[in-house]
Amino acid sequence: HKTLWTDLFDAEPAEKAGFVAVRLPGALVFFTDRAPTAQSVGTAVNHFGFKVQDLEAVLAKWRSMGYEVDSEFMGGEGLPQAYITMPNGARVELTGDPEISTRTEMHHVPFYSPAYRDVLSWYRDIFGGTPRVRGTIKTTLDVPGTNLSFSDSEEALSATEGTAVDHIGFEVEDIEAFAQMLRSKGVEFQVEPFHVESLDTWVGFFVDPAGALVEISQGLDRY
Repeated sequence: HKTLWTDLFDAEPAEKAGFVAVRLPGALVFFTDRAPTAQSVGTAVNHFGFKVQDLEAVLAKWRSMGYEVDSEFMGGEGLPQAYITMPNGARVELTGDPEISTRTEMHHVPFYSPAYRDVLSWYRDIFGGTPRVRGTIKTTLDVPGTNLSFSDSEEALSATEGTAVDHIGFEVEDIEAFAQMLRSKGVEFQVEPFHVESLDTWVGFFVDPAGALVEISQGLDRY
C-alpha cells in the first residue's frame, strides 16, 4: 500500500516509531497491518475523495498495475470522476481537476446516514466549518484541509471501526479544551485522550452519530 499510494498519487511516505503513513496536501493516511473486517462500502464512510491533476493518467497507471476502475462518470461539480477500490477494500473517489497546483490533494470525506441532516448539524456544532453547496450535494461543510459531505441512506450502515476505512481524524489546537467541550455536549470517549510518547502527540477517539470512529489529535500536524 505504501508503494501503491506513492506511485499512484505522488504521496510522500512518513514513518516514525513503527507508524506508517503517507502525506498528501490536506491529509495524512495511516496504514495498519491488519486484515479489515469489511470494505468501506456499506459503512458510514463509504469512501473518501481526492482531486488529481490528470485523472486519465492516474487511471491508466492504475490499470497498468493490474487493477480495474469501478466506474467513470461526469461529476456533479462538472468535472470527470472515477471510483477505484484499493486492495484492502477502501473505496476512493477521484476528481480530475487540472487547475490544482499538485498532482493530488485531499477533496472530501462523505458521511451516509438516514439522519444525515442531524449528522451535519452535529459536525457543525462540534467542528465548525462553512456550509456550502458542492456540485449537486447541498449538505456539505468546508473545514481546513477538506470538505465534509452528508448524504441520505435508506438504511442504517455499519460502523467504521475495523473496516478498510477504520476512522477519520481531525487535528485540534488544544486537545484537553476540545475534550472538555465534547464532554459538555454529551460525547463519550471510546478512548480518552492520551499521549503517544513515540510521536509526542496527543490522541483520543469517539464515535459520531453516523457510526464513524473519529480521532482528535494534537501535534500530528508536525508530520
